[in-house]
Amino acid sequence: MSTLSLPNHLMPLLMHIEPLLVPAELYQLGETVNVSVNNSNSWVQIKTATSECSVAFNFVAVEDDCVLPTYQVRDQWLAPFDELEVLQHKVVADTSLVLCGYPADDGCIDIWHHQGQTRAIHCHHSGASEAQRAMLLVALALDYPLDDALVLARAHARSYQDNNYRAQGELIWPTTAKVFPRALTINHPEVKQLGWLGEGESVAPFADLELCKLGLYPVVDSADWVERILQLGVTTTQLRIKNPQTSDLESQIEQAVAAGAAAHAQVFINDYWALAIKHCAYGIHLGQEDLNSANLVAIQQAGLRLGISTHGYYEILRALEYQPSYIALGHIFATSTKDMPSLPQGVNRLALYQKLIGERVPTVAIGGINIERAAKVWRTGVTGVAVVSAITKAENPVAAVAELRNILVATIENEAGGACDDHQL
Repeated sequence: MSTLSLPNHLMPLLMHIEPLLVPAELYQLGETVNVSVNNSNSWVQIKTATSECSVAFNFVAVEDDCVLPTYQVRDQWLAPFDELEVLQHKVVADTSLVLCGYPADDGCIDIWHHQGQTRAIHCHHSGASEAQRAMLLVALALDYPLDDALVLARAHARSYQDNNYRAQGELIWPTTAKVFPRALTINHPEVKQLGWLGEGESVAPFADLELCKLGLYPVVDSADWVERILQLGVTTTQLRIKNPQTSDLESQIEQAVAAGAAAHAQVFINDYWALAIKHCAYGIHLGQEDLNSANLVAIQQAGLRLGISTHGYYEILRALEYQPSYIALGHIFATSTKDMPSLPQGVNRLALYQKLIGERVPTVAIGGINIERAAKVWRTGVTGVAVVSAITKAENPVAAVAELRNILVATIENEAGGACDDHQL
């Protein structure tokens, strides 16, 4: 169980927090949250199974403060206020500083610190302030990272204001794309107008996939496995070699690309974008950290398709800005094939991510998916299901591929229930 302890002066937020906990429990988005009011604290205290944090709104530090809150949320603005460029530098220097609702010429911006840099989201409508605060706290209590908690908070603030929620018992949770903010990246159409300091160059949309060839998407660690998979009739796969010092790295990439071309299949190369361009690969798959270092313009101009890994709301919004060929959603279940800094998303969160993305970009679920779990994942509406050890460590890979393909091509009729079904959302 998670705990959310409010100081006395924030008691009015209870009327917003409690209705949010109903859909959170219905959708099974995290542990049950126990809410309390504590007169001895001046900050919000949040404790989950994996972390603890404190949140203070519009906190003013004094010299004798020996302990500071984890997050200092500033969400009240009176002119004149600093330029956006100045605020970016302040947030880089202070990991606890979270700026919400910064007034922009056309809406508002939320800014926060992430690994020595700043991240931000932009929304044309700031929404209701108390609803924004409430969702921020609830999302943190549900173990969402700060990035995702801020996205959900802004989406809920907009949704709450647009719909003027007053009906008792009505489910309040942001699910439709129109209420979500946009990630502020170099590819955002208003990035220069807003004055945001971004790195890199804007990039045109990436080439489309052949959707009829998506579905089962094995991720394998050698060119030999790529060839074996393609011989079994698989039409989309990925070569993921983790060690960049592998002696035959380039030859394996060349072999995998050639195998894909011969089979008229969609073979993606993980990470090694320069070699993928050199050998005319069908596509490249990048992680979030690679978006800062890879030459996206070169990849796009070479005609390669691009897949981007995501691990939650903010990263999905960021990936959407680059208009990739597909977005990978993960990791869905615990996995031993890769060290993951994030928590498993689970099928219910996956279904909400899929609803947010809709038909804008094809999606691939990945992470800990086996034969027993594949059907449940497939019912969320994703375009593809990526598997790793379900095939490469199977006693009979041929049978495993056949069974997985049968699950994914089977028509789902008269399916009631499932994670976050439309009737629930």
